[in-house]
Amino acid sequence: MYQDIKSLSPIGNLAGTQLGLSQVPQGFAEGRQAHLADLKDAAHEFEAYFISNLLKEMRATVPKGALENKGGAYFYSFYDQEIGRLAAEAGGIGLARMIREYTEKNATPLKFSEPIADTRGDKDHPPTLNRVSG
Repeated sequence: MYQDIKSLSPIGNLAGTQLGLSQVPQGFAEGRQAHLADLKDAAHEFEAYFISNLLKEMRATVPKGALENKGGAYFYSFYDQEIGRLAAEAGGIGLARMIREYTEKNATPLKFSEPIADTRGDKDHPPTLNRVSG
């Protein structure tokens, strides 16, 4: 049910020795693993999108042939998307890896501790975006 904090953070040793925190609930580790899996998927999707747009822009620089038509442009848009997806799955250009590494290192989890607006309102106070209820 508990996991060693040293495996979750580079400052795990400090937390364990200085703060007396040697274990964290297992749910935290499972939530982090789910977050990392979502991050990996999003990074790969972004890389696939980036590669497909790169192909589309490169294709725009090539002179149009006599047989160019709207159907061909439609086909090429799907073709570029598929090439981008396959390239990202095969390792891509390293963009997904860089995004994952940067985000894992620098991102902090969002905290939703206080509301940013009171949208309920009542008979004396209408809903507002700048009044935070207590």
